[in-house]
Amino acid sequence: MPYSELIQRLFALNLHGGIKLGLSNCEKLQTILKFPDHSFSSIHVAGTNGKGSVVAKIASALEYAGYRVGVYTSPHISSFRERIRVNGIMISEADVEKILSQLFNLTAQYSIPATFFELTTFLALVYFSREKVDFAVLEAGLGGRLDATNIVSPVLSIITSISLDHTDILGDTLEAIAKEKAGIIKSHTPVIIGPQTPYLFIEKLAYQKNSFCHTIKNQFLLFDQENNAIAKKSLEVLSENWDIPQEAIFKGLEAKQPCRFEIINNSVILDVAHNPSGLTSLFAKTQTHFPNQPLRILFGLSKGKDLEGCLKILSRHGSAFHLVEAPNGRGISFDLLKQGLMNTGIASTVIYSHINIQEGVKIAIKQAESSGQLLLICGSFFIMSQVRQALGMIEHLDSIELNEKSMNSY
Repeated sequence: MPYSELIQRLFALNLHGGIKLGLSNCEKLQTILKFPDHSFSSIHVAGTNGKGSVVAKIASALEYAGYRVGVYTSPHISSFRERIRVNGIMISEADVEKILSQLFNLTAQYSIPATFFELTTFLALVYFSREKVDFAVLEAGLGGRLDATNIVSPVLSIITSISLDHTDILGDTLEAIAKEKAGIIKSHTPVIIGPQTPYLFIEKLAYQKNSFCHTIKNQFLLFDQENNAIAKKSLEVLSENWDIPQEAIFKGLEAKQPCRFEIINNSVILDVAHNPSGLTSLFAKTQTHFPNQPLRILFGLSKGKDLEGCLKILSRHGSAFHLVEAPNGRGISFDLLKQGLMNTGIASTVIYSHINIQEGVKIAIKQAESSGQLLLICGSFFIMSQVRQALGMIEHLDSIELNEKSMNSY
């Protein structure tokens, strides 16, 4: 079966059954596949914000140190293959076809009702094993304790931050969410804890598993500073057992992902901040880099987020707002976004709704230019592919629009 058909089949799993948190399917696949994750050292990263950036920095440093490094992140922006990389290179369509076909056959043969995220996780693990990587840096999808990535036995566990997100699934208190994310802590395995966490609570859970905690307690104004501190401490702990020169660490900390305060032509910023904590940090960084610059904001948010909290922050910083909706059914409607903004006191005359994301971007750019404003495009991952196309960026695209239509992963 060709790549496009296999990927469509994979994403179709999200249309049925909703969330299936738990490790039973993964344990079965792990045994059948003879533990592919045992052929490399895993670094497991969970948290509300900063996971992807910390993964990128650690992976980059390890590559500079001469190691072969697999990276698994989610969701993707433009191509499904972005999720699985070895030394920065995306998995090929041919390898997706080969491994995913095998996984579909196994789940049918052994009657395993594996979800989208479970199959994608094992696609990554099998690929990394075949590619003989030294390390795999894995980003947890949702939570941690029951996330498919928690099937691995890592050499290092990292919890970047904890804030209220996915409260309908993970719990509506910081401790409840922390307990879920701290589920990645394994016995006798070092743990790195970021400053924006209930670290005393997490340290207690780690102590129960005889796992030593390295807690970063400094407070940072900007997320990038915080992510650098977390990644640096993680690499220093790893260097106790692996050769990672200081130069490689410093080089790795320079790594950045697309759509994380990505500045285009000094007039447009792309950022996937999509919860109150992330947005607060985003506007702090914007003010640092572009002090007193008036902002026009284009955004879309996904369902299940803290809508009221996000809109309160957005309303304090923008002078005009362009609303878009993710094309995969997971976006909050224009009507809800507009009404929410108006509830914060924003006048309807400065709120614009766009059915077509690319058209909305072009209109917002034109109006920002004529008004002397900086255009900030933020929110859901799921709007960014079309945003980037509207900006003329050339990158790998799947032949059809594909991204999660349920909450099985990110």
